[in-house]
Amino acid sequence: MPELPEVETIKNIIEPQIQGLFIINVTCLGKRKKRMKECLLDQSVIAGIGNIYSDEILFRAKIYPSMPANRLTDKEWESLAAEIAKSLFYFIEKNKISPEDFLKTKGQDYRNTPFLQVYGHAHEPCPNCGETLIRTAIGGRGCVYCPNCQREHE
Repeated sequence: MPELPEVETIKNIIEPQIQGLFIINVTCLGKRKKRMKECLLDQSVIAGIGNIYSDEILFRAKIYPSMPANRLTDKEWESLAAEIAKSLFYFIEKNKISPEDFLKTKGQDYRNTPFLQVYGHAHEPCPNCGETLIRTAIGGRGCVYCPNCQREHE
C-alpha cells in the first residue's frame, strides 16, 4: 500500500491555493446573505470543512456563526482565510493515522477530539474568556460558539 504524504508535503501542495482563499471567500461568499456557518458547510465553495471544523474555524477567527457573509469586514475575511488554512493543517497533523490503522478501524478512529476547543463543549467555559459556550442550530446543523469572543456586529 502506498504511503500517505507527510503534512509538510500536503502544505507545499496546498499553500499556493490557500493564498488565494481570501479572494475566493470574498468573491464567492462575500455577497451572500447566508449565515457564515452555512457558507463554510457549502462544499461547492470550499470543500473539506464539515460541521466540526466550521465551529472551530469560526471560533478561532472570532466570527459570529449566524453573521451573514455579506456583513463581514475585510479584516474578518482575512482572519477567516488564515484560520481555515491553519485549522485544516493543524487537524491534519493531529489526526495522523497510518493506512493500516485507518483500515483496521474503518475510518472511525477520530483523533482530533482532545484538540477541539468549542465543538462538543456546549455549556462549558470558553477556553479564551471563560464565558459559557452556547449550542444552537444553524441551517439544521448543531453549532457551538462563545457569545463573548464571537460577537455579532452591525
